[in-house]
Amino acid sequence: MSIIKQILSTFIITYTCTTLGLLFTLPSSTIKLFSSENTPLNRVMTESEISLMGSIASASTLIITPFCGYLSDLLGRKRALIILFSPQLMAWIVLVSVKRVEGVICAMSLCGLGGCVFPIIPVYINEFSEPSIRGALSSSGIIFHGIGMLLSYGIGGIVDYSTLNYIGLSLALIGMVLFFFLKESPLYLLRKGLDKVRFILLVEAKSTRCITGIYAGCYSFQEAAKSIAYYKGLELDSIEVITHLENLKQLIKNSDIKLNDIPEMENLNPETKATRKNVSILKFFGNSPSTRRAFIVLLVLLTTCVFQGLTVVQVYADPLFANAVPSMSSTVSSVIFGLTMIITGFFEALLVEAIGRRALLIGSSLVTGLLCLILGTQIQFQWGPGWLTAGFIYIYAMTYTFGAGTVPHVLMGEVFLPQIKSFASTFIFEWSYFCIFLMLFMFNPLFNAYGLGPIFFIFAGCSVFTAVFAFIYLPETKKLSVDVIQKKFLERKLF
Repeated sequence: MSIIKQILSTFIITYTCTTLGLLFTLPSSTIKLFSSENTPLNRVMTESEISLMGSIASASTLIITPFCGYLSDLLGRKRALIILFSPQLMAWIVLVSVKRVEGVICAMSLCGLGGCVFPIIPVYINEFSEPSIRGALSSSGIIFHGIGMLLSYGIGGIVDYSTLNYIGLSLALIGMVLFFFLKESPLYLLRKGLDKVRFILLVEAKSTRCITGIYAGCYSFQEAAKSIAYYKGLELDSIEVITHLENLKQLIKNSDIKLNDIPEMENLNPETKATRKNVSILKFFGNSPSTRRAFIVLLVLLTTCVFQGLTVVQVYADPLFANAVPSMSSTVSSVIFGLTMIITGFFEALLVEAIGRRALLIGSSLVTGLLCLILGTQIQFQWGPGWLTAGFIYIYAMTYTFGAGTVPHVLMGEVFLPQIKSFASTFIFEWSYFCIFLMLFMFNPLFNAYGLGPIFFIFAGCSVFTAVFAFIYLPETKKLSVDVIQKKFLERKLF
């Protein structure tokens, strides 16, 4: 029963990725329409406006991402998701009501603001899911994002522009309603209680009296116990709930440390009895080698994974397939591409637990690099038939999703201590969205100047670099606690 509740909660959380995928890839099915004389807008879009429409979502994400961690820690994971999901709903309202070029660009900008749910989703899921399914659930956002893209590619090629907008608006309204069935993260609720009552004594609870007595002094403790009982499928007065509460409390205490006075390895030892107190985030980074190394590794990996290039294919799928495979319907090619992403996402959720994060990222990045190299030569020199180009693009999308498209997001929820998790995840996502903006904005000029083939050569180089970097610096994190993962980063010399 507990697994079912965790899966259903994950579905509600990652449903936001479906509506986001539909909105984010809207340019794919509308670029030709907006640049033609039959445009439903007030005028034809210029080339620079088309580039801006495809890239501004990533740019606007930069504006609000720095506040994601603060909102998540201040209001909780659930409320932060509701607030950050609201721009998606507003974007669809703008698309439905405003038939102007400026309105479309404004809506895509709002889409970027809604894209800030991505830093919170893996953290939220990680804080209530079982270790045995943690990686699969944390990576499910990719599946639902793929479903949204498939809807965009498929429906966009069948229905008219206005109908597509009303469908998107309806799906966004459903998502907003689903949020109210969620429970808040137990780790957040417990931290909130510990901030109000500094490390109150939690006795060895053996009965219901602990809930009604000790925890009754703080509302957040009661809510944390209810949240644990819900996600674990247990009774509120069970000893398992109290044990889990104390384990979370110990984890929080082990991250609230005075790093100048305690050696790093001792800080990670749950048996240490040294006096601890909160430190600033910058001081935490400055004095914690394990946190600093984990941060640098993930920052580099997110950067190189972005420049493996699948985001370009997602946003510009229709015109890209029309150029690369002119003998096939670009709508059919795009729909197959969306289906490929969804099916791959399901398999990836299994592989990330079966194979492990590190091996999956290394292996898939090497294969992705090889495929990008082959694709580049095929597009540049046309040494094979058109269907072969499409086939290589689909396989490239699969290998990217297996590794670069998912593993860094899973790692985001695993490698950082609770005190630093929100800030580190937010900063890294901020940087990755800046890289996505640069890549999308530069794609059209590069494509017009050099063609599609050389761009895939760049993707190939980034893929190989990702594999080499992960092999040297990334430890395996599968089914490991954050304390153990931090120790593994200490064992790896960085630069």
